[in-house]
Amino acid sequence: MRLQWIITLAAASTLPLAGAAADRAIAVSPTVKSSWAFETPGSSAKLRPHQAVGFWQRSSGAKAGVGANFVSVLEYQLPEAAAARVRSASFQFSGRPSQCTGAEPVVVDVYTYAGDGKADVNDAKAGARVAQLSADCNDKAAFARPIDVTAIVRQQTVASGVRFVGFNIRKANNRQGPGLFDLTAGKLTVVLADQPIAQAPQAKAPAALPATAGATTAAAAAAPAMAQAMVPGRPTPQAAVPQAMALHQRAAQAPHPAASTAAQRMQAMRQVQK
Repeated sequence: MRLQWIITLAAASTLPLAGAAADRAIAVSPTVKSSWAFETPGSSAKLRPHQAVGFWQRSSGAKAGVGANFVSVLEYQLPEAAAARVRSASFQFSGRPSQCTGAEPVVVDVYTYAGDGKADVNDAKAGARVAQLSADCNDKAAFARPIDVTAIVRQQTVASGVRFVGFNIRKANNRQGPGLFDLTAGKLTVVLADQPIAQAPQAKAPAALPATAGATTAAAAAAPAMAQAMVPGRPTPQAAVPQAMALHQRAAQAPHPAASTAAQRMQAMRQVQK
């Protein structure tokens, strides 16, 4: 009976959790795509028709360092879900060199912020940095590395209502010479659980089988003492062996419930016949 219980527990441990939450990945395209060119020297900003990041060097005989720093901004509308259902979220985009010379890599920073679904120049300077990426002028698939943004997405996600999360991509290093990359807006991938993580049901252990009383119960009680008394190389207390033997004999002498019931029925039949 004890062996059957152990097998039942081992089998239960390999079963999937009852009602375990299933994950569902949702890929979201950007709602807002904008690119801002900040002229240098100067501070004016212009909205540009294509997305880019890095430094663009003005041509036509302009001095080195005269041009514009490009910043790209992307905003995504989040799927409606309780925050506890958000298992993970990742953001990914890619770039290719446009006007880029020299051997020094181009380094960009990625910032994230709470968006509003509208293009605004202030979005190009908002947020907190979540990643730093780099590429050289020969990299045709630049910056294409997934970025973990679970924290900000979980913070912004609501069960009902329209919420946005925004990202801006800026030049990070003081690189000499032009280092402009055209960008391709990627997707925001949000993985949701069908049920809140905090409320996921836990597996229930099987109920303990009832003891059969008599010999089975006594034998179970005697087993630890017998094992303790017979450990090789360990000093055996004088009282351990007699006590273990006594428990074992008591277990052997204890009547089985089925046998006791049969004896009682036979005795009742004899009394009826008399």
